[in-house]
Amino acid sequence: MKIVFLDTNILLDVMLHREEFLPDAVRLWADCEEGRIRGVISAITLNNMHFIMRKRVGSIKALDYVRHALNVFAVEPLDDTILRLAVDMPCKDFEDAIQTFSAVHAKAQCIVTRNPSHFSHHYLPIITPREYWDIHH
Repeated sequence: MKIVFLDTNILLDVMLHREEFLPDAVRLWADCEEGRIRGVISAITLNNMHFIMRKRVGSIKALDYVRHALNVFAVEPLDDTILRLAVDMPCKDFEDAIQTFSAVHAKAQCIVTRNPSHFSHHYLPIITPREYWDIHH
């Protein structure tokens, strides 16, 4: 089964109903939910997602979103190894470095994000949701 690492923005596109990005994000989410692909997220994604969602919908509803994500996606634990690799990675954004090494550790075949320029292409292919669909469907 294909292992696909999803950046936080893909989950937020679905949860926040970001119209411009919603169709591709919903298709990815559905493929993960229905078991056609193994969707993996970083543990840090859940924290970031809750932080953003609680401002919009309150803490209780934000936790419901976290619970739902836990039922759909495999969560790559954040550990000392990932953090040490991320802190030593020449990257503008520490969070993106954490995401990169979480994806590598999860043995993902690619990282799907709306911000490919934020990621280093030295470790895994970095593609947008639209590119994912163009390649795989």
